[in-house]
Amino acid sequence: MKSRGLIIRDDSAAQAALAHINYYRLSGYLHSFKVKGSDHYAAGLTWERLQRIYDFDRKFTQILMFALEDIEETLKTRFSYILSSEYPEEPLIYLDTSIYRDQNAYQRFVRHFEREIQNNRKLPFVKHHIENYDTKFPIWVAVELFTMGNLHAVYDNLVTPLQKKIARSFQTGPVQLASWIENLTYTRNHLAHFMRIYKFNFGRTFVECKYHPFPAVHTHMIFDQIFIMKCLYSTPQEWNAYVLPQLQALFEDYQLEVQLMDLGFPENWESVIKM
Repeated sequence: MKSRGLIIRDDSAAQAALAHINYYRLSGYLHSFKVKGSDHYAAGLTWERLQRIYDFDRKFTQILMFALEDIEETLKTRFSYILSSEYPEEPLIYLDTSIYRDQNAYQRFVRHFEREIQNNRKLPFVKHHIENYDTKFPIWVAVELFTMGNLHAVYDNLVTPLQKKIARSFQTGPVQLASWIENLTYTRNHLAHFMRIYKFNFGRTFVECKYHPFPAVHTHMIFDQIFIMKCLYSTPQEWNAYVLPQLQALFEDYQLEVQLMDLGFPENWESVIKM
């Protein structure tokens, strides 16, 4: 790193950090500072700034994962509530082929769901339904085993009337909701593996909604995904009183090391993502 222009004033401090931060992960942050057409880094880049950016990303990830946990639970709850309300006498409706359009996609979901049952068979509620209900899980129990990927696969394959009912609960359309779930599934997996956010291009564009206009330019960076999170978050009060202030405080703490434009944030970002 020093041979490529990174300024390291204290070798022992850098060595100590590299004992618990994988160099390969850290090199992802260095890549964005390379001079075009060269293996050397931009002049003036220091180890201290590199580590601060890395620490910023860790804390940023924690805030976003908190928001995504709420969104995942909200999606599960509304999916369960709407299907069980439409079919009150059929608690296993999610296993009924008649509510799906593509039977091959349905079979893939069933295989994934059965794998989740096996992977979680020691959990008390799973064990209870295996032993007492012949491994039959009513929809309001089954959704607790759904991953974000399962949610996307199931929603994307539902017949249109059911898609519309679920989408209306988020004040959007079925095409938009399918796109948003797909985007956030990718984002969640990215963050769950603690991968880089800073200057990372997710390469994804969500479908816009007239009820939730996106008053900014799509950059394919994390701000695009945060806008979707705002649209799907359960309660405006918690988003505005907790998530948004957490972001504001984080950005203030790291304002000398991190440029918000490198995360896709517009100048008026606070008003754009306020609920």
